[in-house]
Amino acid sequence: MAQNKRETPEDRAERDRQERIELLKMKQGLIEESELIPETGYMEIRELHGWEKFKNNVYHNKWFIILGVFAAAVLTVLIVQTATKEKYDLRVLAIANVKDSEMGLHADGFERALERYCPDFDGNGKVHVEVVYINRTSDEVITQLDQADAQKLTAELQSADAQFIISDDGYTKWTGKDSEPTEIFLDQTDKCNKDMLIDDVGVRLNKTGFAKEARWSNCPDNVIFLVRQELDNGSGNVKKNAETREQAQTVLQNILDGNIVNPDEPNAE
Repeated sequence: MAQNKRETPEDRAERDRQERIELLKMKQGLIEESELIPETGYMEIRELHGWEKFKNNVYHNKWFIILGVFAAAVLTVLIVQTATKEKYDLRVLAIANVKDSEMGLHADGFERALERYCPDFDGNGKVHVEVVYINRTSDEVITQLDQADAQKLTAELQSADAQFIISDDGYTKWTGKDSEPTEIFLDQTDKCNKDMLIDDVGVRLNKTGFAKEARWSNCPDNVIFLVRQELDNGSGNVKKNAETREQAQTVLQNILDGNIVNPDEPNAE
């Protein structure tokens, strides 16, 4: 009795290749059946049309669709926020460095009071001063919030968009102990009496009418106005920064002169 020839790996590979060719021909409609492939070995795939095809595509691509919708929603929110955000005439940093500082409680009052002394620099018929409050009064244990505030301050100082600063006399914590104050901020000795100044650069708020306008009657001596010098490490536009610095000095001069340029603006309650 003749023994069946044992199938070698090469024979099996050739058989599989022939079956794939036959299967492809059946799918393309070139042949209806094949001797190599049993009739039960091939299941016809029903072609989808219309709504069924659409639902099938949605099902298989649902995660790409969800991510696309989410990205579009985020982009829409950002565009709307940018388009509706009120343009500011002056940007001011309010930086608290001393523990138990009350500056954060008066940030809104700063904004409203500054708008009384600020001209309409952009000429749009509205005066808006944006005050950015940064808390640098952390204890010995540095939290994530403290790190975020430190990064925020670094970004603001590097961009140099805000040339006007309200701070306390702890400002040397972030300006660097090796730098002279007049190397970083404008000297104000030609505009103020000595008793109004700290380190020749900081104008005490409580020596001006601004404290009253901001409704901070017990403003301490160590809270000061500062105007930045032109710094080499600023990454902003030099011409724009020079213009903003001049505008900051104009607002400070109005405060020193008691010159309220927007008298119809209501005081902060």
